Amino acid sequence: MAAAETARPIRAQGLAKIRAFAQASDPSGALYYAQDMGIFTKHGLDVTITVANDSSLAVPSVVSGTVDVAYTNIASIEQAFHKGLPIVMVAGAAVNDYRNPTNWIIVPKDSPLKNPRDLEGKTLGTAPLRALGDIATNAWVDLHGGDSTKLKWVEVPYIACGAALQQGRIDAAFVIEPYATNLRATTRKFGWPYEAIGKHFLGAGYFTTPAWANANTDVVQRFAAAIEEASGWANRIRNHQRSAAILAKYAHVDADTLAEMSRAVYAETLAAADVQPTIDFGARFKILDASFPAAGMIFRPNGS
Repeated sequence: MAAAETARPIRAQGLAKIRAFAQASDPSGALYYAQDMGIFTKHGLDVTITVANDSSLAVPSVVSGTVDVAYTNIASIEQAFHKGLPIVMVAGAAVNDYRNPTNWIIVPKDSPLKNPRDLEGKTLGTAPLRALGDIATNAWVDLHGGDSTKLKWVEVPYIACGAALQQGRIDAAFVIEPYATNLRATTRKFGWPYEAIGKHFLGAGYFTTPAWANANTDVVQRFAAAIEEASGWANRIRNHQRSAAILAKYAHVDADTLAEMSRAVYAETLAAADVQPTIDFGARFKILDASFPAAGMIFRPNGS
């Protein structure tokens, strides 16, 4: 399993050990706040975090038993669960909310594009393809009276979208933070395509295998409680400066960018109602074969 680095774990006798796997980013920030501020220790946990370069490794890392708990985007969790892989969600991460968007379609500052219909016939970049970003953008264009079949998508990593826009290789890009803020000198925000999914829904979460969760129910509950405590702390604006300083250590994003960008809002409970919108959207646009009840994907001790 490839990884950029491993966060320094707190070691103490008597603490339950958890091996966690996550990208270091604002949406996964609660994991790092809980680690840095001793919240995991408070809940009797010794968490070792493998900081990942490649989020696609999250599901296979959990299923293979290489790690106990992992973080990734909600679509990847839903796709794996629907395919029959043995995973269950144990805690929520960042939510997507129209009042505080953290992902956008961006275009060059001098672009003549004005509304979603203007994307017809244009080339757009993002990564990965056939995920929520490009599919939601297609639905967003249709929602506003355009024809999404006239959009051309090419795979461009977020970090390369700025150069692709400047060079004219693409006309627009779907990006997340901090990339949108990093590119603010040469681009402008064009729209929030997740409007086509809903006004509020879970964008990412933490998951494990049913076997590990059932064998370690108390540990799972303490992990979820620690994530929820860190999430509540981070959601308070007065703590943004401190959370930015913590995140900068792990994610290698400069403090100025973190101060300028829209910060993630975190789920303080894991609710099926916040997961269902992306399942239904995925089924509608063939990211999933069919819809299913979100509640079945969430771990309940003893099947409760």
